[in-house]
Amino acid sequence: MMALFPFRSRNFLLAIIAFFSTSLAGFSAPPALPAPLTHSNPAPIAPAPFNPSPQSNSGALQPLEAPSYEPPIPTLMAGEGDYILSPGDTLDLMVYKEPDLNMRSKIARDGRVQLPLLGEVAVAGKSVREAQEYIRKLFDADYLVNPQIYLNIASYTQRSITVIGQVSRPGNYELQGTDRLGILEAIGMAGGFTRIADRKKITVKRRDGKTTETLKVNTTRLEDPMGGSFLVLPGDIITVGESWY
Repeated sequence: MMALFPFRSRNFLLAIIAFFSTSLAGFSAPPALPAPLTHSNPAPIAPAPFNPSPQSNSGALQPLEAPSYEPPIPTLMAGEGDYILSPGDTLDLMVYKEPDLNMRSKIARDGRVQLPLLGEVAVAGKSVREAQEYIRKLFDADYLVNPQIYLNIASYTQRSITVIGQVSRPGNYELQGTDRLGILEAIGMAGGFTRIADRKKITVKRRDGKTTETLKVNTTRLEDPMGGSFLVLPGDIITVGESWY
């Protein structure tokens, strides 16, 4: 029995070797990879464009500065420049290259307006153009060298007139915007003269600051194209008299 053991052991080892040989035969070798393509004259790669950034000598980036711009002084339109200032109007003042002097102020009942550096300045009764030039001269006299200023009406006071007496529709009438109204147009707003109106006997009461003046107007002369005109101002009280014959 002991003589058979070496023979059996040898057969067992041969069987194991044969098993592993058969298993390894099922695996094929990995496929060969193709050789990499090569170019005999490769094209040169263009360098990226150089974009220099603005730098100072120290290498720090410098911010771009926006150009300084001062808007020009506006010019007065014809209708606005001819408007007669009244108490209650609110004015905007602009001084070129002097932003600290720009301001808004209302004309007081005495016809004066409070302005920077100048204090109280009488402007009621002047046109916007006249007031603008007057204020410019005041600044030029003591404070600024050849100043450029612009005066604008921010808001208007209540602009009404009163027409009474011998007219068809006596009452109060609002004036529109900066329109300048002649006395004949004002009477036309009130329906025109009555049959017994005296066109030569018309009075206009006008308040100028603290005083009131009475003006007499003969409208028959104004009906002539060469007879001139009489402009009505806000606050005027127009009375059309009665003819006795």
